[in-house]
Amino acid sequence: MQKTFTDQQIFDGLLTKTAPLVDAIVRYLYDQCQLRVRRMVTRNNGSDADADDLFQEVIVAFLQNIWDGKFQLRSTTRVTTYIYEIAHLMWLKELRKRASQDKRNERYSLHQSQEQPVAPNPEQELMSEEEINSAKTKFERLNLKCQQVLKAFYFDKKSMKQIADELGLGTEDNAKTTKYRCIVALKKLMLS
Repeated sequence: MQKTFTDQQIFDGLLTKTAPLVDAIVRYLYDQCQLRVRRMVTRNNGSDADADDLFQEVIVAFLQNIWDGKFQLRSTTRVTTYIYEIAHLMWLKELRKRASQDKRNERYSLHQSQEQPVAPNPEQELMSEEEINSAKTKFERLNLKCQQVLKAFYFDKKSMKQIADELGLGTEDNAKTTKYRCIVALKKLMLS
């Protein structure tokens, strides 16, 4: 039969950092809190695996908070409530991260679909000299960074990684985002 612990015993026991006692308390907390955390995660776009991963991170964060002195036991604070609050905040952070990643992936997919080469149509008319000059003028109205990114990609056939490194954009994703924004800006200029 598993031992039960009061909040004070949990707090004091974890402060000792005695391995058998810490293990017993962690098992107890798992039994007391894991199901509630699992329900919260699975009801908010998460899987059972997400809940298991999150709970492990929550326990580590809880232990660290106790050992770093960030958590002080008070008569108004239940340990299980505190653990659930950590889980709730960590899950919200994960959901925001996933939403941000989904938006980036969506933008990247849209951008990639716009870049697909179109087979040349021999029946298309060539641009007149006036249209070419107009396009050059509008291109030159872009900021210098946009001009550099678009020239490097379309004329110099450089990879996004090379562009990011050469122009100091940090990451390949930053270069893709910059290129996308520059294309949008150029399209607006071309339509004006």
